[in-house]
Amino acid sequence: MEERRLHKGGEKMARDARHVRVQRQGKERDCYICQVCGSRERLEGHHIVDYHFGGGADKNNIITLCHECHRKVHRGEIILWVF
Repeated sequence: MEERRLHKGGEKMARDARHVRVQRQGKERDCYICQVCGSRERLEGHHIVDYHFGGGADKNNIITLCHECHRKVHRGEIILWVF
């Protein structure tokens, strides 16, 4: 199984191949466009329900954000609503 290592708050998190695939599927569904500002640059998949709080590696739990909007979501400067 392929694994990627990410760092978050000094903590290592392993992401398996399924997780990477679901991130890609979410970006494909969103046509590789940030769902907040419309950018097509530096796109990232964001877990709507945080991975640490049981948010699954499922494309319905991923939203495509550019790096800047993703950073703002994590800082609380942008609030995402799910409906």
